[in-house]
Amino acid sequence: MSSGAPPVLPDLSPIAGPLLVGYILNWGLYGVLSMQVYLYYLAFPNDRPRHKALVYGAFLLESTQTFLFTSSAFRTFAKGFGNPQVLDQVDILWFSVSIMSGIVAFVAQSFYAYRISVLAQTKYIAAIIMLFAFIQLAGSIAIGIQAKQAVLFSNFLKTNSFVTAGIWEGGSAACDIIIAVSMSYYLRRRDTGIKETQVLVSRIIRLTIETGTLTAAIAIVTLILTFLPGRPTFYQASVSVLGKVYSNSMMVAFNSRMRISSVNSTSTAHEVPIPLSYTNPTSENGTPSRNGGILVTREEVSFPPTSYDPKVSACYAVLESRALIMEWKHHAGDKKAADDFGSDNAFTHSKLDSQFP
Repeated sequence: MSSGAPPVLPDLSPIAGPLLVGYILNWGLYGVLSMQVYLYYLAFPNDRPRHKALVYGAFLLESTQTFLFTSSAFRTFAKGFGNPQVLDQVDILWFSVSIMSGIVAFVAQSFYAYRISVLAQTKYIAAIIMLFAFIQLAGSIAIGIQAKQAVLFSNFLKTNSFVTAGIWEGGSAACDIIIAVSMSYYLRRRDTGIKETQVLVSRIIRLTIETGTLTAAIAIVTLILTFLPGRPTFYQASVSVLGKVYSNSMMVAFNSRMRISSVNSTSTAHEVPIPLSYTNPTSENGTPSRNGGILVTREEVSFPPTSYDPKVSACYAVLESRALIMEWKHHAGDKKAADDFGSDNAFTHSKLDSQFP
């Protein structure tokens, strides 16, 4: 009777490591996205139907991607444990990574293109953004098809794949940079003369630059890792989180109209208290007592009723950020001109909803 030592497997960390890191980061960002969608659900129950469709549609896509990622992770690290060949198989990652990430990126970039068209009151910049958005979407679909045809990651990175990856990631990075620069430029032009409003605009500019820089940086890093000599699979870690970063950046734009404070704070905006714990069943007046919690406050845009004058019509907007900020914009002219809420000198309900967002 002879006993032999188990076979020594080669070092699989260069192959399994990027995949595992990508799965972990994707799951973590999905948790962040879920919380952002939940806060949006609490703070904006009466938001526009198209905004809700955009938010919940993107969340559905990301949930599907996370489910597919979980299936691939179980297949690779559980069923295929100890089998190096499983790590080299593309499986369904050709769809769940490149194609789904490209679709989510296209949705987010289209959302920003619309906002910029409203801010700039011209469609030229938005058309350029949409052009690059379509380019990156086509690149993501093409590279997904190439990955499926390759079957194995070791057969994937070839000359055609390098070109397609450059189109996908390069187009995505260029689109994100144009969005960040355009949003910052046109928001800075909105000088309302009210300090609180300018503080809010500055905050939106900062968020736009931060999110746009982050998505562009990840796309560029993925492109660099793809072109590393020796064709390592390090790019799998960064490309796995690309879609989640886009969806989270879009949710940051939506939720920038909201603030979170303690339950003891006061505000005139729409408020949703979220208790963290209950210490006593009832208080002295018979109502449940809370011990700690947070308060989700929605910044509102509203239009009090006004009378119409055929020659002079008032356009005004109420924009709240920590305090109620009211700005009146008067526009003289006929009814058609008074109803032209897209003028350079007036913020309006529809435009503000589109801008912030």
